[in-house]
Amino acid sequence: MSSKNASIERELGQLKDRVEELSLELRHVIALLRTSQTVSSNRSDLFDLLRGEAREKAATRLDSGMTKRCDMRKECRSRFMGFLDDNLELLDLPRIDEEEINARIELLESIKAKGVLGRCDGCFTEVGTLFQQQMDLMRSLKLYRSREDVRNSIDILPETEVVKTLLEPLSNGQRLSILKSLAKTPRSFSELSSLTSLKGGNLLFHLQRLTTSGMISQRSGRGDYALSERGMKALEMINDLYQRTVNTENVRLANDEAKRTPVNSLKTRQMNDIYVNKGRMIPNPPANSLNSEHGHARQTVSK
Repeated sequence: MSSKNASIERELGQLKDRVEELSLELRHVIALLRTSQTVSSNRSDLFDLLRGEAREKAATRLDSGMTKRCDMRKECRSRFMGFLDDNLELLDLPRIDEEEINARIELLESIKAKGVLGRCDGCFTEVGTLFQQQMDLMRSLKLYRSREDVRNSIDILPETEVVKTLLEPLSNGQRLSILKSLAKTPRSFSELSSLTSLKGGNLLFHLQRLTTSGMISQRSGRGDYALSERGMKALEMINDLYQRTVNTENVRLANDEAKRTPVNSLKTRQMNDIYVNKGRMIPNPPANSLNSEHGHARQTVSK
C-alpha cells in the first residue's frame, strides 16, 4: 500500500511541476503579446524579456528535475545555471554562428565528463533539455541556424524571386555605392550625387531600381532617400559575406607571402627603396641624387 502511495505522490509531483512549467510558458506568451502591442518597445527590451523568462524557466526546471539527495546538488545547480545564463547572453549577438553553439556543446560535454556515470544522468538530461530549448528560442528569433537548417532552406530557395529582388539590384557597383552612402543616415539627391559621383538621370535610374526592389525608400515624395530594413539587412549580409570569404582569403594570402619572404631579404628591399637626405628618409631617390652631400648625411646619421 505504501509503494502505491509513493507512486501517486511522484505522479502528483510531476503534474505539479508540469503545471508550473505551463504557467511560466503562458506568462511568457502574455509578455510577448504585451511587448508586441507596445509602440515604444524595441529589440533590446524584447530580448531582455525573453532572457528573463527563459532564466526563470531554467531555474524552476532544475529545482524540480535535479536529484534531490545529492551532496553536489547545490554546486551542480550553480554550474548549470551559469552555463545556461552564458547561453542566453548570446541573444545580444546579431547572429549566432554554429561554431559558437558547438563551443557551448563541447563545454557541456566537458562538465558532463566530470560527473559520475549513472548517478548524474538525470541532472544532465534536465540541463540538456533546457539547452535544446534555448537553441529553439535562438532559431525562432532568426539568430541561429545550423548547417542542416541552412541546407534545407537552400533546397526551397525561389530562384526567380531571389534574382529579381536581391541579386539584380545589388549586382551593380554604383547601386552598392548608393547603399553604402545611406548606411548611416538618409541623404538628399544632391548629397548622393556628390558622394557617388553619379549625375542627373544616371543617379535617378539607379535610385528607381533600388526603390522598386524595396532596398531604399524616399521620404515624403521628393524628400531624402533612406535605407529600408531589407536594404540594411542586405548590406549587412554582403559585408559579412565579404569579411568571412574574400577578405579572410586576402589576409591568409598576405600572411603566407610574409612567411615565404626572408627577413633579411625584406630589410634589404626596404633599404634599397629609400635613401637619406640630410637626416630624412625619402622614398624612390633619383639616380643622380646620391652626391657627396647625401653621402655625408648618411655618415652623420650612421654615427
